[in-house]
Amino acid sequence: MFIVSKRNYQIRRADGSSFFIAKDFIGDIPEDVAQSNLVQRAIRGGKIAVPEGKKDGQLEQAEAKAEKKAAKKDIRPDAKGKAEAEEKAGGDQE
Repeated sequence: MFIVSKRNYQIRRADGSSFFIAKDFIGDIPEDVAQSNLVQRAIRGGKIAVPEGKKDGQLEQAEAKAEKKAAKKDIRPDAKGKAEAEEKAGGDQE
């Protein structure tokens, strides 16, 4: 799976070894790591983007979608107003 990571992640694999994903990592990860709960939660939360391809435009689109997901999942009281203001200003451009 090809990903773009916004944070550091240390994933424990089934054999007991660990796999490290560095902040700002862009590249392929093994399938068992991609299916781990930690990576799947990070994808749903917008901290890991999964672009459709490896071209710059596709990376930028995936990062924009991930940022929207992260803003929606942010439960801080001060972040909620900011996300709503950005949504009104930018509209929904998916």
